[in-house]
Amino acid sequence: MLQLWNSQQPLPSGLTEKHCPRCDREVNLALGVLCRFCRGEIERRARRIALIVSVVTTVPVAIKVFWDLPDDRMSRTVAIVGVVAWFVLINAITRRVARELK
Repeated sequence: MLQLWNSQQPLPSGLTEKHCPRCDREVNLALGVLCRFCRGEIERRARRIALIVSVVTTVPVAIKVFWDLPDDRMSRTVAIVGVVAWFVLINAITRRVARELK
């Protein structure tokens, strides 16, 4: 019969670093984890890039949708929901990509 794993520390999470891998600040972190200052900086940069990209892509989409739209109320409501959904999705995707690229 195989013996059960009886370790006080799991393998990868038990390893620690004394410095942040990005900014070289002295902190006690898990292996490969960035400090909170670096994570905040990356998040602010990703938020800024995502806002710019989502606004720049949403404006032409909104202009095209409202230009070709009939004048009834239901189609305008669906168009507004579609444009807002476009903005939210592009913002989320761009933020994730910018965060991953660091």
